[in-house]
Amino acid sequence: MPQDASQIPQPPSGVTHLATSRPRVLGWLRSAAILDGDWGTSVAYVMGIGFALAGYGSFWHLSLMMALTALVAFNYITICRLYPSGGGVYTSLYHRSHLLAVFGALLLAADYVVTMALSVLDACHYLGLSHPALWAILIILSIGAINWFGPRHSGGLALAISAFTVLILLVVIVASAPTAVTSATIAPPTGGLFHNWGIFVGFILTLSGIEAISNMTGLMKDPARDSKRAILSVLIKVIVVNAFLGLAMLAVQGLTPGDHLEDMLRFLGEHYVGHWFGWFIALSLAILLISAGNTALNGLISVQFLMSVDRELPSSLRRLNRHGVPVIPLIVTTLAPIVVLLLVSDVATLSHLYAIGVVGAMMINIGSTATDKSVYLKPFEKFFMLLSATILFLVEISIAVKKIEATIFALAILTLGLGARAVANRRRKALPAVPEMVPAPVSQRRRRRKQLPSTKYLVAVKEMNEKLLRFAAEEAKARNAFLFILRVKEIAVGALPAMLEMPSNGQEQRIEEVCTDAGIDFQSLQIPSYDVGYTIAEQAATFGVDRVIIGAQHRSRLEYALKGSVMRSLSTLLPEEVQLVIFGG
Repeated sequence: MPQDASQIPQPPSGVTHLATSRPRVLGWLRSAAILDGDWGTSVAYVMGIGFALAGYGSFWHLSLMMALTALVAFNYITICRLYPSGGGVYTSLYHRSHLLAVFGALLLAADYVVTMALSVLDACHYLGLSHPALWAILIILSIGAINWFGPRHSGGLALAISAFTVLILLVVIVASAPTAVTSATIAPPTGGLFHNWGIFVGFILTLSGIEAISNMTGLMKDPARDSKRAILSVLIKVIVVNAFLGLAMLAVQGLTPGDHLEDMLRFLGEHYVGHWFGWFIALSLAILLISAGNTALNGLISVQFLMSVDRELPSSLRRLNRHGVPVIPLIVTTLAPIVVLLLVSDVATLSHLYAIGVVGAMMINIGSTATDKSVYLKPFEKFFMLLSATILFLVEISIAVKKIEATIFALAILTLGLGARAVANRRRKALPAVPEMVPAPVSQRRRRRKQLPSTKYLVAVKEMNEKLLRFAAEEAKARNAFLFILRVKEIAVGALPAMLEMPSNGQEQRIEEVCTDAGIDFQSLQIPSYDVGYTIAEQAATFGVDRVIIGAQHRSRLEYALKGSVMRSLSTLLPEEVQLVIFGG
C-alpha cells in the first residue's frame, strides 16, 4: 500500500484491492458493557431456575457454578490474547479443521437462536405482559426490521443500559444485605452425586454469553488488555450479584420451587425495597434482555456471512441489501427464534435448549486452543483449559442424555447446517473451470508527468457517481493534485474476514475514462468496510491526503436516526489540516 507520493505509481490500468477495514474503536469499558448485555443477562433467570430445581439448597450448586464460570472466564482471557483479530469458535478453529470449525459454529448458532428466544421472552415476563410468547415474537420481528438498516456500534448505548442495570441491582443488594447475610436458609444438598450433578447441569446458564467477548477482539483498541479488563469486570458483577441476591432469595421464607421462575429479581426488588421498585427492576432488565437478543441476532448474521465467504455455506447468503446487510441471514435469523417460541414458550425448557449449544461451542473452542501446537500456552494455562474442556464435555454429554428436547434441537441445527454446507460444496465442484481472462490494454494515451504531484486528494464513492467523480477530477486537475478514488462497499457485519472479494460491476473502466480525459494521475482503490466514515478517515490518514471529497447524503429520517451520518463521523475523525468537501450535485 503506497504511503506517500514518491511511492505512488503512474496511473494504473487496474484497481488496488485493499484488506477489509475493521475499525478498532472499542475500549475496555464499552467492550465490558456489550459483554454485560450478553453474559450479564444470566442473572435475570439463573436464580429462578436454580430455586425451581433445588429450592433452598440451590446455593451450593450456584457456588459451584460461579467457580466454573471463573475458570472459563480465565480461559477466555487467554483465548482473546492469542486471537487479537477474533477468537470465536469458528475463526480460531478454521486453520486447523474446517469441519470442526463449522461444527462449533453451528452449535454457536443454536446458542444464538435460543438466546434471542429466551432473552426476549424473559423480558416480557419481567414486564408482566400477558401472552409473553406472542409479545416476544412481535419484539423479535421488530428487532429484525430495525436491523434491515444494519447494526450500529452499540457501545455507548450498551454502557448506559449496563450502568443503569448495575445501579438498580446495587440498590437491591444494599437493601437486602442485612437480611441476606444473617437469615438466609441454606439447606444441605439432598440426593446422591448424580442427582446433584443433574441440578448443576440444569442451570449452567451463568456461562451464557462469555463466547461473545472472543468475537469482539477484532474491534478492540488493545485486544489483550481490553478483553482482560472487560471479562474481569463482568465476571465480578456476575459473581457478586448472584452471590448476594442468591442469599437474599434464600432469606425469603415460604417460597416453593417454581415461584417466580421467570422474574425472580423483580420479586426480590419488590420484597426488599418496595412494590414500586419492581418496575425499575423490570424496565432495566427488560431493556438489557432485549439488547441481548439484538446482540445475538447480529452474531448469528455474522456467523452465516463468514461461513458463506469461506464457501462453507451457499453463496446466496452473501447477497446484501442497499444498507450492506446480508438479506437471507437476516431473514433466517429473525424467523428461527420465532419458530422456537412457537414450539417452546417456557423459560425452563428454553434454558435446556440454550445450554447444549453454548456449552458445546465453548468446549470445542477451549479444547482446540489447549491442543493447538501453533500457539504458545504456559503450562498452567494449558492445564486449566484442559480441565475446563473436560468439565464442559461431561456437562454436554449430560445435557444430551437427560434433555432429549435439547438433543433434538441441536441435531436439527447441525443437520440443517451441514446439509447447507454439502449443497455449497456440491455447487462449487459443479461449477465449470473458467479460463483466466486477460484484460485488453486501455487504448487511451496517458499523460506522463516529469514529477508526481505533491498534493493529494481523495474522493469516496459508495456507488458509481459520475458527477461526483468528474467534480473531483476537475478539482485535482485545477490544483495539480494526485487523486485517490476510494470505492467503499458497506458490509453491515461486525466480524468481517481479513480479505473479501468485491465485484467490479464494470465501474473501473468508466473511472479510468473520466480520469484519463481529465489528464490527472490517479489510483483507484476498493475496500469493504463495516464503518464507512471510519474507513474514509483511515485511508485519508494512510495516504496523507490534503482534501477529502464526498457526495451529499440523501437519507430518510428513519435511516438517519438508525445509522447516523457519514459526514458527521468524518468531520470528527479527520485531522484538522485535512479539508472536507461535500459535493451536493
